Amino acid sequence: MDITLKQLEIFQAVVVAGSITKASRRIGLSQPSISQQLAKLEEKLGSQLIQRNRTGIISLTPAGEYWFKSSDDLLQRVEGIVDEHHQRFIDSSVFVRMGVTPTLRGRFAAAAGKIASEQPGFVKFELRFALTSSELVEQLRLHQINFAIIAKEAIDGDAGSFHLAELFEDRIGWVVPASVPMSEIKQVLGKKSPAKALSGALRNYVEVDASPALRQQTDEWYRHRLPGAAAAFSTNTYATAVDLVAEGLATAHSPLSLLPNLDAATRDKIRIFPIETLSRTVMLSMPRHLLTLPAYANVFRRIVEFCRTDYNREMLVGEVILDAWPVANTSKTAAAS
Repeated sequence: MDITLKQLEIFQAVVVAGSITKASRRIGLSQPSISQQLAKLEEKLGSQLIQRNRTGIISLTPAGEYWFKSSDDLLQRVEGIVDEHHQRFIDSSVFVRMGVTPTLRGRFAAAAGKIASEQPGFVKFELRFALTSSELVEQLRLHQINFAIIAKEAIDGDAGSFHLAELFEDRIGWVVPASVPMSEIKQVLGKKSPAKALSGALRNYVEVDASPALRQQTDEWYRHRLPGAAAAFSTNTYATAVDLVAEGLATAHSPLSLLPNLDAATRDKIRIFPIETLSRTVMLSMPRHLLTLPAYANVFRRIVEFCRTDYNREMLVGEVILDAWPVANTSKTAAAS
């Protein structure tokens, strides 16, 4: 099928602009040329892609919706491939496109940006968020990003295509408002029967849709430990879940990797108790061919070192009580040690 990238680019421009007239001004082609290229594309596909009303405003047909999404994915992938070609064979520039989930904001993002910026030939550090590790793996496949921090299970099927390194074991904690009495927390975390007739924030918890597997484990934990609690709040990021807890509205589960990225005011309003049975392995992933480029290999190595040392320690210390009850009742000093 003789479809050209130029035709797809013109189609994209028309859809984004909303009309052929506006697209003509944006891409510097005459309206007749644009119409001709669209007609050729539709002829090759055997389907109408766009419809125009009397004012020239366009709308997409079902086939147009399909090709708009498909061409967008394809053009982004081609752009990524061309970028990598220039970086590898022409200008030796360093363009780090790092994909993470919203848990790794703040402290982690700043450290990764600093590492990238210190490389010879550094041009740009770009941080992109996705709600799940699976989304980040897909972006890696499409060359939309060249580094990603992901859960191990999301990359297992594609491990041969990427260079991987384990960063840390990300334990999951039960996050509770600091105002909740320790006597009630002991009821929940003790080895006796499930807690009953608890009040305040313990009656509610936050559903987090960021990880389907963890969501299922969270629901099971609450059914066992707090059967009377209701999923009164729902969000798609752990950071928002912790914000709700800090306001005293509910409790939640959250990865401990979020802790270094919380501000001091939020940390002072919560306690977090690691759950021994819940954790996930976090990996750094990069296309394998980038190992041949010293700057990218060095960025990879230094991020691994940072996560295994500084960041790993910061997940376990601070103003938050880290306590796997009922092993011991710790203080801030004990947690820091």
